[in-house]
Amino acid sequence: MLRRTVLAAFGSLALPALARAEAWPARPIRLIIPYPPGGGTDTLARPWAERMRAKLGQPLVIENRGGAATNIGMEIASRAPADGYTLAINADNIAYFPHLYRRLPYALFRDFTAVGYMAETPLVVAANPNVPARTLREFVALCRANPEKYSFANPSIGSPHHMGFELLAREAGIKLVQAEYRGGGPAMNDVLAGHVHLGVFSLGSVTQHFAAGTLRPYAVLSAQRSQAAPDVPTTAEEGLPRVVNALRFLLFAPAGTPKEVVAALHEASTESLNDPALRDQLVRAGFEITPSTPDQALAMLQAEHDRWADILPSMNLRLD
Repeated sequence: MLRRTVLAAFGSLALPALARAEAWPARPIRLIIPYPPGGGTDTLARPWAERMRAKLGQPLVIENRGGAATNIGMEIASRAPADGYTLAINADNIAYFPHLYRRLPYALFRDFTAVGYMAETPLVVAANPNVPARTLREFVALCRANPEKYSFANPSIGSPHHMGFELLAREAGIKLVQAEYRGGGPAMNDVLAGHVHLGVFSLGSVTQHFAAGTLRPYAVLSAQRSQAAPDVPTTAEEGLPRVVNALRFLLFAPAGTPKEVVAALHEASTESLNDPALRDQLVRAGFEITPSTPDQALAMLQAEHDRWADILPSMNLRLD
């Protein structure tokens, strides 16, 4: 009787220890995408998640939690347990959100650990072909000669597309009328139809329109030309070297996630992104693969945060 009692007591003490020693991952991992289904983030995340399943031995269950410029999904991710079973993918434009929003439901550098950068898709300035300017230089000259005659299709206030345009307008010294939309699709449709003159788009969403001649590319907002559109010049080549902005996607985990789990996620993600078939698929979709270490990702996020701290005050733009 005594022996059975001692063994039972020992077993009850051992169970929590065994639970803590349980190998990660032992169950499916939730992957929050803070955008509606079907967007560019899904294009990146879904095939990548399939490779991650093969590396980790557990599926990544995708939850699209869009709304409030990604703040809804990121708030959900920030409140999740830091156990390696909740992740989020988002673009690094959230690094300037503390300068843009008066109130945020999370603190990026307090509530998240950056697992690493994944990929980026350049932003490109493009116009309806009826605009009488064939290059960005010509368009800038046209706008300077005709203030507020030309218009910009803003897909979402505070989006990377919007901020890229604001940066362009500031550096070029031009003024355009802004037409505001609820998403990139409606904004692009009005530029295609000629109701609005110009837009800033993710490159992967417009390459087919460049080929068809229904949109005219002016420049990518990047330091280098894109593999997906090598004939499109950069903003630097068009005389605006400080106009650089892109959709650069990272993998996040809640702050406090064990370092060994973050390291395992980084390794699996990097191996997945380096899969030749996946790389080819993503390049064709307009992405460029840019994996980084967690430390590099944190440094790049901090640099982006600091860069916009100098830019946003001059734009007089604050959101609730």
